[in-house]
Amino acid sequence: MTGAAVHQAPMPSDALQRRTALATAAIAVLLGFFAMTDVPIGIFQDDGHYAILARAIANGDGYRYTNLPGAPAATHFPPGYPLLLALLWRVAPQFPANVAFLKLINVMLLPIAALAVRELARRVGGLSVVVSSVVAVISVATVPVLFLNGLLFSETAFLIALCGVLIMADRFVVQTNMPTLTAASEAAPEPAGVAAADAAPAPAWRTAVLLGLAIGALSLLRTVGVTLLPAVVATLLWRRRGRDAALVVAGSLIFLLPWQWWTSAHAHDVPSAVAGAYGAYGPWIADAWRAGGFDFAVAVAAENLRGMRLVLMLFGLYEAPMLLQGVAGMALLVLAGAGAVRCWPRATVSVFVFVPYGLLLLLWPFPPDRFLWPLWPLALVFLFVGVSHLGAPTARPAMRLAVRVTAVLLAAGFATWHARSWRDRSWESGERTNARMGIAAAGVAAALPADGLVASDQDAMVHLYAGRPAVPLLALTAEQHVRRRTDAEVAAQLAGVLDAYHPRWVVVGERESLRAAVQLARTGRLKLKGADPSNVLVYDVVR
Repeated sequence: MTGAAVHQAPMPSDALQRRTALATAAIAVLLGFFAMTDVPIGIFQDDGHYAILARAIANGDGYRYTNLPGAPAATHFPPGYPLLLALLWRVAPQFPANVAFLKLINVMLLPIAALAVRELARRVGGLSVVVSSVVAVISVATVPVLFLNGLLFSETAFLIALCGVLIMADRFVVQTNMPTLTAASEAAPEPAGVAAADAAPAPAWRTAVLLGLAIGALSLLRTVGVTLLPAVVATLLWRRRGRDAALVVAGSLIFLLPWQWWTSAHAHDVPSAVAGAYGAYGPWIADAWRAGGFDFAVAVAAENLRGMRLVLMLFGLYEAPMLLQGVAGMALLVLAGAGAVRCWPRATVSVFVFVPYGLLLLLWPFPPDRFLWPLWPLALVFLFVGVSHLGAPTARPAMRLAVRVTAVLLAAGFATWHARSWRDRSWESGERTNARMGIAAAGVAAALPADGLVASDQDAMVHLYAGRPAVPLLALTAEQHVRRRTDAEVAAQLAGVLDAYHPRWVVVGERESLRAAVQLARTGRLKLKGADPSNVLVYDVVR
């Protein structure tokens, strides 16, 4: 009896791990299907471009924009996610019949992402399997994460890879099995084999090269992944491991150099008028920095700081009085900062990555929201650890009470706002508005004679759903991130598209594009041909 009891003692822990992992994955699958919508692909341009590139790869056309005249090389997006989609496209090649099938990729990836976050929470925060599972479910149930997962975007795949690379990097850099850090983690058993692996001697050179390869591969999934390279190199140099840092850099270059060669070789394959939508990031942003100088940098940083307030939306505070927003923001920073300090000894890279990643978010002339959410699960881990530490029974009574009250208020705000958003599916309103406009533009383009090129602000949907080549009207510019473009500027950009591609028609649905078309109609470059009931206008290009 005694022997049997001793032999079976570890079983509850193993069973708990399996059950919590299964529950985490099952909830994430349900959330994935819940987030899946019937809107068409291409409503936000990026998702349409991913589909176009995936089809080109699957059909053997190479990594090219087959929707544009001349099928120029694709340099705007790294090829990781289109390659993944191309595998599905090969299985179901008929568009648009395969739209639902393509969207299943993110449904399948979401439970993997939840399990990856769960493992990250255990290793970075030392949290128990139960608390780590809670963190994972909250992460993937967060409305912006669900919103992005429901579209054909790369964020979910990137989140999985990011968690994996961070775990790998921290194990390589720290090389020690740290003790449990928080009260919530006191009962957390280490996964099988972790203690032995972490207690092993310094990894061989192969491990450093593999870590570099992983960082390079992550960067080919989303460009922002390259920020892990300075984070890893800096922490290694701080620990006086210059040889390992050099090997990590060498490994990353195996992936980064070919991509940089490709983007450099094809940097001028698309006209400058459409570079913001189809060109490489490097020349696009370099031109903006050279033209704008220091004042532009300050304006971008200020705009992005304001954009980062979007995190407060998760707690129902985005439209609260500024004083309340400031107090809540400071509370989140203090709690997450305390958690990061506690996690630093065992997860140096996971903490330090916020420095280069945050600098990129601050200085990149683009709304920071899509860059914020891949780091949200890691920030959530730090919040849980910070609350557990500062609100522990050993903390001072006043501190303990303040932290616990703050945590309850934040949790209540988070739960209330999300319950309302889940019920109303409020994130779909913008999707459906864009879908109506895109489908209308595609219908108008399909009715035009087939012997002319179409330029449209819905170029991806015109190509995918009308089956004809299409070029954009107004590509993104860095300057418009900090100020509204003037009528003269939008008209000049549209004129550049007309000069570069010589389209026969211009199909307009968006307000800014209409401003540009009206200006060119006044100068005689365009002539109004007709209007769709959905307020999509068609112009003839006057030659």
